[in-house]
Amino acid sequence: VHSYPHCWRSDTPLIYRAVPCWFISVEKVKHDILKNMERTYWVPSFVKEKRFYNWVKDSNDWCVSRNRFWGTPIPLWHSDDWKEIVCIGSVAELEEKTGKKITDIHRHFIDDLKIPSSRPGMPDLK
Repeated sequence: VHSYPHCWRSDTPLIYRAVPCWFISVEKVKHDILKNMERTYWVPSFVKEKRFYNWVKDSNDWCVSRNRFWGTPIPLWHSDDWKEIVCIGSVAELEEKTGKKITDIHRHFIDDLKIPSSRPGMPDLK
């Protein structure tokens, strides 16, 4: 007999579902993060020495996309072939790239915005 995860609220079985995700390869930048932590002033100091240091030291690749409904939106628009990816840095930049006035950055306002491809004749980025 083995245990199976259940929802803490409803006590119903959870369903595992494979979904595409975006990861940061922490292994590639771990050394730089730890080095830069030494130059940072931490308040309270135990966060640096215990929590954050231990988290970085022991971390693996980090899934930053998590769940699109509840997580932080990732401001990337890409072509269908993934050869063109645009990262948006601000609402002003998104307005400039889409030609639309942005009054709300919640999902149902943002997901339909398209950015023209920089490659002639290619479909817009989504």
